[in-house]
Amino acid sequence: MPVKLWIIARPVYGGRNAFAPLLSAIEDNLSVDYRVTIVEGDPLPVAKRASEAGYKPVVLYGVSSPSYLDLREEIVRVASRFHVIAGGPHAEGAYWHLLRDGAWAVVVGDGEEAITPLLEAAALGDPPSGAPNTAYMDDDGFHVTRQVYACLDDYRPHNTTHGLYPPIEIMRGCHYKCKYCQVPWLFKAKVRYRSIARVEEAVRHYVAAGKRRIRFIAPIGFAYGSIVPGKPDPSMIHGLLEAVREAGGTPFLGSFPSETRPEYVTPEVLEVVRELAGNRKISLGLQSGSNRLLERVGRGHTVEEALEAVDLVLEYGFTPVVDILFSLPCEEEEDVEETVKVMEELARRGARLRLHTFIPLPGTPFARSKPKPVHKLYRKAVLQLLGRGVLEGYWEWQEEIAPAVYCLTALDPAPTPTPKPLPSAQEYCRNHLKEEYYKTASLHLSRDTQRQ
Repeated sequence: MPVKLWIIARPVYGGRNAFAPLLSAIEDNLSVDYRVTIVEGDPLPVAKRASEAGYKPVVLYGVSSPSYLDLREEIVRVASRFHVIAGGPHAEGAYWHLLRDGAWAVVVGDGEEAITPLLEAAALGDPPSGAPNTAYMDDDGFHVTRQVYACLDDYRPHNTTHGLYPPIEIMRGCHYKCKYCQVPWLFKAKVRYRSIARVEEAVRHYVAAGKRRIRFIAPIGFAYGSIVPGKPDPSMIHGLLEAVREAGGTPFLGSFPSETRPEYVTPEVLEVVRELAGNRKISLGLQSGSNRLLERVGRGHTVEEALEAVDLVLEYGFTPVVDILFSLPCEEEEDVEETVKVMEELARRGARLRLHTFIPLPGTPFARSKPKPVHKLYRKAVLQLLGRGVLEGYWEWQEEIAPAVYCLTALDPAPTPTPKPLPSAQEYCRNHLKEEYYKTASLHLSRDTQRQ
């Protein structure tokens, strides 16, 4: 007989909304007796209380690489006593890290498809091996189960029970292959869209809850409904935005978190967005002012195309917000000089710049690339542009944590029986990390990594 479950969702950095579609999938599909608690702190007190009340605690974690640095010791502590199911981009890119930490199962694909079978297995005392989109570890090592892709229309993007109304995910996956980005390289890379009808249905719930400003999640906002990569479908975008308006909401598309790419910025799309959307900023990725570097990292567009897109955005009355990425692995002095010139030109034209520093994220082709300090020419450019009020972004924080994220991979790069650090990784990590980050990144090197 199945036991009663007490599901404890552990958001990070206040990210409760990330659990909205997962909790809705549980509500719609889980047949065993359960209750749910969301905790924004150590879940152990709730898990202990649940166990004493006759429930089986299951703790859900969603971790990015930066949050994993902060949470790893907590996860180890919780997983030593209760079932832990981990997901999120770090879990997908390096599932063996979480399994070595003691996680019972790691979701490595669409969580909506995995979560109900996993919880049912936990309730029955079965292993996680029967659930799709799941990594687990047993005496024979690491295993990844079959991949099943979710149809976004089958799952609600929000959860009324817990008051969770995140930006509505309208697109999952990406057609492009940028080597620094996790989206095209992880298990959810297949491109899918949520239908206009389902978006409108969700918006009516948002509006009823007083949430009228409707934002979207999409790796390329202006690609919504597109069939041919690089070619937007203005009629689909029009239908989407019009449906939101008819449901009583004000849509925001093309700004965070539904930024776009230069190829998708066309007069036809901008006409639609200007007419129906509420945003007056358009965020688009450039990343580098060097065509050589754009080609090396797999961007698939040129600097000239990006500048043309910026001019179009300005022509239609929007403020362009352009992403620039410092310290890419194959960046050379000439690339830096060209990028600084483009930054200055963008600012002169009236664009804002959102600055980032490269982080070697697990699961990407650049995961094993040692991070390097931000070039002095970039620092000089930042100082010159600060007074003009055109800069935003967290590039300094990203520069600080990049070595720690690199070391998570470098010290344990693959699902081998025991960690096999990359050559010179231990020396590099000892020399470049704060003590607490080195302790976290090297956690598995000082103890038995296989559960008995």
